[in-house]
Amino acid sequence: MHTLSKSRLVAMWCAILLPPAYFYLLLSRSLSRLPFLDDYYSVLQFLLEWKQEHGMQHVVQILTSQHNEYRLMFENVFFGLQYSLLGHTDLRALAILGDLFVLPIFGVLYLIWKQGDRSQEQILWFVPVSWILFQLQYASSLNSAMAPLQNLPVILFALLCCFLAARPGAWAFVAAVVSLALCIGSSGNGLFLLPVVGLLYLQQRRYRDLGLWVLAGIVLCLTYFHGYNFGASQSHADKSLLSSFKHLSPAYGAAFLGSIAAKANPLPAVAFGVVLVAVFVVATWQRLFRRNAALYYSALFFFVTAFAVSGLRSDLGLVSALGSRYRINSTVLVVLIYFYLVQQYRPERWRPTVQAPAAVLLGLALIGFDLLSDQGGQKVLLTRRQKLEAAMLRWERHEPREEATSSAPGDYTAENEKKGFYEPVEPFLSEAIEAGIYRLPALPGQH
Repeated sequence: MHTLSKSRLVAMWCAILLPPAYFYLLLSRSLSRLPFLDDYYSVLQFLLEWKQEHGMQHVVQILTSQHNEYRLMFENVFFGLQYSLLGHTDLRALAILGDLFVLPIFGVLYLIWKQGDRSQEQILWFVPVSWILFQLQYASSLNSAMAPLQNLPVILFALLCCFLAARPGAWAFVAAVVSLALCIGSSGNGLFLLPVVGLLYLQQRRYRDLGLWVLAGIVLCLTYFHGYNFGASQSHADKSLLSSFKHLSPAYGAAFLGSIAAKANPLPAVAFGVVLVAVFVVATWQRLFRRNAALYYSALFFFVTAFAVSGLRSDLGLVSALGSRYRINSTVLVVLIYFYLVQQYRPERWRPTVQAPAAVLLGLALIGFDLLSDQGGQKVLLTRRQKLEAAMLRWERHEPREEATSSAPGDYTAENEKKGFYEPVEPFLSEAIEAGIYRLPALPGQH
């Protein structure tokens, strides 16, 4: 095993720590205490009901409260716990908590990486993961109360579940089941872990674990779907979640997977998504599932998720697959595919005349990618805060909404403004203020 010099080790750690430091610095500059869109329903409406209930009724509400197609049990716990401790909700604190989940995602990705070569030279090639993950393309899944506590934990627990399921031993199995429960409780696509990890156990001929996994899945499905409203779809004309099977779209799924490679035009995303699928097919042919099951089945989870999301959202048009809130899935999948490529082709064994230029080119590409992604994401977050503050001031002054105009094609902020996404939602805002659940902060422009 090669040992890195002290200077190279320090440089490696600086390269790893710089992206998350800058990532959270940018997020701190665009935080807001104002509710945004789903926060009105998933937080304020939830707490208005919470205040009227007691004891075991709170447990029932955590398990059965439904927001559109989702039962967000994991974040419901935090909403209820914070209110019980403070006597009100602090939306900024919830946003910070949600944003921090990117850190354990990074940690679990490292654990999956370590299933391959553990040499220090190989670890140098882990540095790009920090630059791929800690960027603001998925800004819409950050800096709000509801979104980061749904979109980030579901990925964390999916990765953790696959990592634990691939390990032998009773305790690893129990921990995998706990991770499954937390994943499903975070977001409904956690249910896709049931067939994915079931396939892992079947492939490894762990039939006892497979049987217990199926039993655990039955219990969790019965819990999740007890009293579930299957007519709550926000995408389909018939409002039925079950009709999603009629709307499955390979093109939409490819755009979802490859969204990290596009801005507003879905075609590059579709093309990149096809490339990711092709690489995964090759990895399957090369039996990656035997060499690194945690890596293989983690990636499989994202491919299954993309196909399922296409059935749920394809009616909204191909461009909706590029939504910022989805891009965390594309980001993590790219990291996983990168793991496969590096462990398969082992660049640390390339000749120095090839390895050095490759490292320089990769570094320059990552720096450019990070700067552009952070610039675009920070603009989205700062604009969102400004629009929320302006809308709240109008609400306080009883002034009419201003007409939104698009500055250019693909101006999503203007489109969101036209749809009223930044406007206060009544009666939840007034009722939450009156009940002491939410405290309206001082806003710029107030006298």
